[in-house]
Amino acid sequence: MKINRLSAILFTIFFLSCSSEPVKIDVPQSGNIKNLEKFFIRSESDSVKAGAVLEKYKIIQHLTHLRRMDSGGKKYYLLEKDDITKMINSVTEGIYLDYILINKHGDIIYTNNNESLFGLNVNIGFETSPLYKCFMNRTGVYFGDVSFITPSSSVYSLYISSPVYVEGNFHGVLILQVDTKKISGVLDSGTEVISRDGIIRITPFDNRIFSKYSDFELIDMPSLDLTGVFVPEKNEEKFRFSKFEFKDINWILMNKEF
Repeated sequence: MKINRLSAILFTIFFLSCSSEPVKIDVPQSGNIKNLEKFFIRSESDSVKAGAVLEKYKIIQHLTHLRRMDSGGKKYYLLEKDDITKMINSVTEGIYLDYILINKHGDIIYTNNNESLFGLNVNIGFETSPLYKCFMNRTGVYFGDVSFITPSSSVYSLYISSPVYVEGNFHGVLILQVDTKKISGVLDSGTEVISRDGIIRITPFDNRIFSKYSDFELIDMPSLDLTGVFVPEKNEEKFRFSKFEFKDINWILMNKEF
């Protein structure tokens, strides 16, 4: 009887081992992943906290009202700008290129630095811009991948946006603009960030951003997805590819193995 029970247990173990999904192997992560996660978590927190301040003091409604009083100009807005910037700075880490506030109609009613955007509407001529994408993704904190804020810009940026609700009603979106150099600063020296379609998003050499990563075909995507890390064997130089996902961001981090 004991032998039969033992046989049944062994058969069950064998059956499960053959029929179960491949087991994900825990591969030690580089400091890149942990540092990048901390950076994104901090930025997400900053976005939420800043949005809460705007909600508490009804800043969007106030600025929208001032804009109507001034027929779309800057006369009254400029009187409020410094105080609004101080409010946002007080709850964020101060690592951002700009803060941009868009009301529910799509009007850009506040920026900290880029005055040329003030008064424009993201529904008109901004359809391919990160500002429009942030405005449309208003269900929660949204991360927009690296791109130019406008076609005429020369600064590569990431965008974090948070919707602002007052008493349950949508009133607008706050966008935090992040210089890619800030992200490079938390990564290991020489690390490059590649999108899932092989386009370079972050690199120490800005002239390579948005170009195709030349050795993209070396990456075994199924292996990378399974383990989180992939190191090609047939290559003179050892490269380490690490998978990174955070909300809307899906990246591959590449750095040389020493």
